[in-house]
Amino acid sequence: MVVMSQPFPDPEHEAGRRGAEALAAERGGHLPWCGPAAVALASGCSYARACDLLRAASPAHYPATGEIVTAYWRDVVAALGMAGVRCTPLPLSDLPFAGRPTLLGLARRGGLEPGLYLVRVTGHFLLLRLHGFGLAQLHDNRLSGAVLTARTHGRCRVSHVARLGRALPAQG
Repeated sequence: MVVMSQPFPDPEHEAGRRGAEALAAERGGHLPWCGPAAVALASGCSYARACDLLRAASPAHYPATGEIVTAYWRDVVAALGMAGVRCTPLPLSDLPFAGRPTLLGLARRGGLEPGLYLVRVTGHFLLLRLHGFGLAQLHDNRLSGAVLTARTHGRCRVSHVARLGRALPAQG
C-alpha cells in the first residue's frame, strides 16, 4: 500500500515524528541550528529545505549558501507559512503575566490550550507541545520530546509565542 503525504502537513502530528537526531544525521552528525530546526520539525521538511524556506522568506538576511546561524522571528513565521503551517502569533500582553514569563510559567499558568506552539526564548527557538495540567514536551535542535523541567529550558524567558496548526489550502 502506498501512503501519499498530505500537501499541508498537520504540525500537531509532525513534531515528534523526527527529532534532533534525525536533523543531525541529515547534517553529517553536526548539531543543527535552532531556527531552521524549528521550521523542519514543525513542517516535516528536511533541514536543507527549512534553510531554503528561510532564505526565501528574507533573502537579504541570509547567505545564499552555507549555514543559517541566526534566524529572525518574522522569518521563521514566514517560512512556516510557506511550508503550509499556520502560525498564529500570540501577544505576550494577552497572557496572564506581568512581564516576560518563563517557559515553565507559560506551560503551567499561561492559559494556553493544549497543542503545539512555536516559542522564542532568549536566543533560541523551540517547539512546545502543551498537554494540559502543566505537562509539556520540548522539541528543538537538541531535545526530542523531552518533558519540560527547570533543567530543559524551563527557566528561560519567553519573548515570542505562536500557535501552530495546519494551513488551509489556497482557494482558487
